[in-house]
Amino acid sequence: MLYKQFAKPEGWIGKVTGWFMVKENEKRNEWTLSFLDIQKKDRVLEVGFGAADGLKKIADKEGITLYGIDPSESMVETALRRLKKERAPDQICMMHGEAQMLEDFYQPLDKIYSINNISFWETPVKTLNHLHSLLRPGGRIALTLSPHGRGTSDETTEVMGGQLHALLEEAGFNQIEVFIKPTFPNDTVCALGMK
Repeated sequence: MLYKQFAKPEGWIGKVTGWFMVKENEKRNEWTLSFLDIQKKDRVLEVGFGAADGLKKIADKEGITLYGIDPSESMVETALRRLKKERAPDQICMMHGEAQMLEDFYQPLDKIYSINNISFWETPVKTLNHLHSLLRPGGRIALTLSPHGRGTSDETTEVMGGQLHALLEEAGFNQIEVFIKPTFPNDTVCALGMK
């Protein structure tokens, strides 16, 4: 039941889970966003935005347009409520759905990121390939994971870094770099790719 709430928070338990994830992911959001060099007027997509803490951190940039998709209806409602305080409604588009639904999304993008979410994607290479097609030349993608499960370790993080690198490469990204940050209980990995 708890795994399900982290994958797709629902109801009041989902809202509590979402706020727990905000606190846990605060430093991961800052770290991941630091690789993207988000500029004014960028079009930014977050896959699996939860309570939109990451998007909220960049919402004050001039002319920025924010997109997001999350499988939890509770998190979409929370994100919209939080972001409408920061941006005009025509600069926010939050979608309820799974990552593979992005294969029907056709807005050009400058930056894409996902934190602790790609492991829930049904078709990661196909979805990443489509996201690659949406990125403008010079666009960047950052995928961050922090292993939490029983039996995971810093070695798990190293393996995940290699897997993320392989997924990005197979989807057509280049200049791929993998970064590791010491975190508790296990290190966190971010794979960065460019178009």
